[in-house]
Amino acid sequence: MSRHSIIHHTGDDSFLCVACGQGVGPARTGTRNRNHCPYCLASLHVDLKPGDRRSGCKGLMEAIGVYVQPKGEWSIIHRCTSCGVLKMNRIGPDDCERALLALAARPLTRLPFPLEALTAGADR
Repeated sequence: MSRHSIIHHTGDDSFLCVACGQGVGPARTGTRNRNHCPYCLASLHVDLKPGDRRSGCKGLMEAIGVYVQPKGEWSIIHRCTSCGVLKMNRIGPDDCERALLALAARPLTRLPFPLEALTAGADR
């Protein structure tokens, strides 16, 4: 299994995620065009344009945030650990809800300023 592959295909549309080691069976994939692991949400930098599989980077794409589309659909924001490019992938129906919520709450749990500064400023 290459370190440059987020998935290791087993021949029956099942794969193993190289980032977290979880096995994903054909019933869980939901689509043959899966772009990320439904458990850890990691992906690979493989596309220059969606679906073309032409990127030479092949770096691990870490999930760094979520974006909510105007109609309410969520997308995962990925950053390539090799080249730094940012990409978005729509969430899948079988993506881990706990991982998605943890990702969405990350900015609230890692504030760039002391929380006490908010209450001190409210008194003015």
